[in-house]
Amino acid sequence: MLKNKSRFSYIKSKSLTNQIVIIIAAIMLIPLLALMYDIFFASRTDEVVFLDKEQRLETLIKSTNTEFTKNLESLGATPDDVSSTMLNSEFTRVVEPFVPTNLDIRFSLYIPRTEKITLIGFLHAYRVLSAEQEVQRETEIFANTKLGLKAAEMGNEPLFRISGTWNDQIVEYISPVVLEGKVVAVISAGERLDPFFYQSNYFRKLLRYFTLGLLALVMIGTLLIIRNITKGVDRLKQGLQRMEKDIHHLLPEMSGELGQVAQAVNRMAVGLTEKERLEEQLNQSEHLIALGRLATGVAHELRNPIGIIKTIAELMKQEYAQMSGIEEFTRAIDEQVDRQNFQIQELLDFGRPDKVSIKECSVNDLINGVLSFSSAMFREQQVSIELQLDDKLSKIFADTEKLKQVFVNIIVNAAEAMPSGGNLKIITKETDNMIIISFSDTGEGIPPDEKSRIFDPFYTTKSTGTGLGLSISYQSIKLHGGTIVVDSDPNIGSTFIITLPVTPQLRDRSDLL
Repeated sequence: MLKNKSRFSYIKSKSLTNQIVIIIAAIMLIPLLALMYDIFFASRTDEVVFLDKEQRLETLIKSTNTEFTKNLESLGATPDDVSSTMLNSEFTRVVEPFVPTNLDIRFSLYIPRTEKITLIGFLHAYRVLSAEQEVQRETEIFANTKLGLKAAEMGNEPLFRISGTWNDQIVEYISPVVLEGKVVAVISAGERLDPFFYQSNYFRKLLRYFTLGLLALVMIGTLLIIRNITKGVDRLKQGLQRMEKDIHHLLPEMSGELGQVAQAVNRMAVGLTEKERLEEQLNQSEHLIALGRLATGVAHELRNPIGIIKTIAELMKQEYAQMSGIEEFTRAIDEQVDRQNFQIQELLDFGRPDKVSIKECSVNDLINGVLSFSSAMFREQQVSIELQLDDKLSKIFADTEKLKQVFVNIIVNAAEAMPSGGNLKIITKETDNMIIISFSDTGEGIPPDEKSRIFDPFYTTKSTGTGLGLSISYQSIKLHGGTIVVDSDPNIGSTFIITLPVTPQLRDRSDLL
């Protein structure tokens, strides 16, 4: 039991390719063993049959040749004066006694000098033939056995051969008749193989070749299957390795069971990504709530002393109007008070929900309105504007003031990112009941490590400002059920893309904090 378990554990420890190869090899082992048995053992039966017939025919021919040669020598025949008549008569006299006991053997005498053959006996059954039939028979048999007869004559040695067709095979033993060292004739004895023997041998060969061909096809098919499986497994493994580094990298589409596994893993990865996104959104919402409350409290605490400062500045204008230089000081105080009031207002806008004033509006009109009072700034900074506004854009229901503020924040940031001038392209289009607005500048771009933080409150890379502009813009777009994303490359530029639904999907702003 322990040995079996160890064998199974050994197989399981191998790679998938090795496991498939081991299984296929085990399946193919049985036909291979059967084929090896047929080649190395069943063929021995053929050898035994042929050896038995060879020995029988060899015995007959040797005894016949010995007696035939003695008779010729007793008659004083020499290679030069021996006639074909003498050879035929002596051959007939020697062979005829063997015929009754060997009815299935055909004896033949070939005389090289005359190129003729004499036959005694039949392979199949004795029958009476006419003279014409006998001549035709001798001609056909001589044509089939001529090669063997000539070989024995020229080699001056006996030989054993198989002749005939696949369904009528004949084994022959051929021996030269030698007088005084010269071949004067060639005698042979032939016996027909049993039809069952050579037919079974023939079909066994066919089965052998068929088995070999089938095994070759199975091997090729197995290799192709293994190649496809291992290729799919490699793709799956590489995809999982990339997914381990970046869960957003999904596995490629595949067919079969591996494809189902890939789809399941992709669904799991998408679920985990969505879970991470929701958790991040929840954490951000909690963070924004805390920041919003803090910002609101700070704004209220700052507004009171700022109000007192502004009141004192107004009193100074009235009480000390006759003093030289007082106007310059009070104007400086007013500017700083207004600046602080603006920042306090940003804190309040970020930290407290406002009432939303919804009305039907055109996004194109809002953009043109913002550009009309920003043209002086663009001229001063040498920024050219390229507009590609869709004239067929649907109108939407939105808070126009909030959208204007979003557009102002993005346009101002774009202008500040191009201090030496540049180009700002604004595109609007409508796709699948969504309004898409893109702002593309040719400015300095945003570093990759900062791109994910630009919508965070109080985050800014500028020396001035509160860092709330883009955060408030993000909340305003979310309030309208839309999205805002940024795509940026350092030293190339940035593109802000806003999507707004045509159908209103307003949300409670308090949910965004």
